[in-house]
Amino acid sequence: MPFPPRKPRLADRVVKHVLRDGTETEYRYPRKKPPAIHRAADSISALIAAYQNSPEWRALAPSTRQNYAIYLMPLDKAGHLSVSSLKRRDILSLRDGISAGRGSGAATVFVRVVAALLAWAVDREWIDHNPAARIKALPGGHLRAWTVDEADAAQRDLPPHLARAVILARYTGQRRGDLCAMGWSAYDGATIRLVQEKTKQPLVIPAHPILRAELDAWPRQAATILTNKKGVPWKPIYLSHQLPDALERIGLSGELGIHGLRKLAAAELANAGCSVHEIAAITGHRTLAMVQHYTASADQIRMADAAIIRLSQHRDKSKKRQ
Repeated sequence: MPFPPRKPRLADRVVKHVLRDGTETEYRYPRKKPPAIHRAADSISALIAAYQNSPEWRALAPSTRQNYAIYLMPLDKAGHLSVSSLKRRDILSLRDGISAGRGSGAATVFVRVVAALLAWAVDREWIDHNPAARIKALPGGHLRAWTVDEADAAQRDLPPHLARAVILARYTGQRRGDLCAMGWSAYDGATIRLVQEKTKQPLVIPAHPILRAELDAWPRQAATILTNKKGVPWKPIYLSHQLPDALERIGLSGELGIHGLRKLAAAELANAGCSVHEIAAITGHRTLAMVQHYTASADQIRMADAAIIRLSQHRDKSKKRQ
C-alpha cells in the first residue's frame, strides 16, 4: 500500500514548478529562521514575561491585560536590553513618540502601564527604583468626552456597525469591553442586565426610548448585540482601532474614543438633573469622585444657570418691595 504524500511541515517553504510535459511538481525548502536575539535573564523582555506570569497580572480583568500587553509593545521592542539600563529619558522618549503618532491620551496610558510594570519590578527586586514613577501626564492626556453634536453626527454618518457601538455606549455609559460582551439575552425589551467585567458590579439599566427603538430594529446576527460589518462579534481592540479612521472619514476627530462616550453619557445625565448617585447607578462607577470628575463641566453649567435664575428672581422681589 503506497504511503500518502508527505504533508509539508509548517516550517517548509513550498515552491511549485511546471515541467515541460505539463506536470506540476513541488520542491520543499526549510524556511530561513531569523537570527535569534539573545534575551538575558535580566532583560526587559524577561521582565515583561515574568510580570505576565505573575498573580498580579492574572488578577487584572481580561480586557485590562489585553490593553497592558498592547501598551507594553513599544517597550518590548528594546527587550534585549537589561532592565537596569532603562532610564527615565528612554521612557519619556517612547512616550513622546506615541504622543506624536496616537495622541496624548495614548501616551499617558503608556506611561501608566510602564510605571505599573516597573513598580512590580521594584517589588520583586529586579531594580532598585522605578524610573517611570511620578511622570506627569501630558496636557490633554485624558480621553475627552464627546459633544452631543459629535455623537449625533457619528450616529447619523458612520457605517451601521460602528454607529450601533456609538448609540449603545451613549445610552448605557458602559466600558468598551462590556459593550462588546453585551448579549441579546441581556435585553428583555425594557432593560439591559449585565455584570461589569472590571468591577464585577451587576447592573440593570432601563433602556432609553431612543435606545429601545434602535435595539428593536437592529439585526440579530450573533449572540452579542454589537458585531462588525461581517456580522462577527466585535473584539474590543478591533473596535478601538477601526473607529478613529471611520470618524475622520466623516469629518470628526480621530482622537475620539469609546471611553469618551461613557463620559458623554454621564454628562448628559448630569445635564438632565441626575444626582451623582443616580449617574453611578447607570455607569457602575465604584467611586463617586470619578463621576464628579466626568460631570464637573455639566454640573458647573447647570448650577451657574440656576444661580443666575435665583439672582434674577431675588432682584425682582426686591424691586416689588420698594
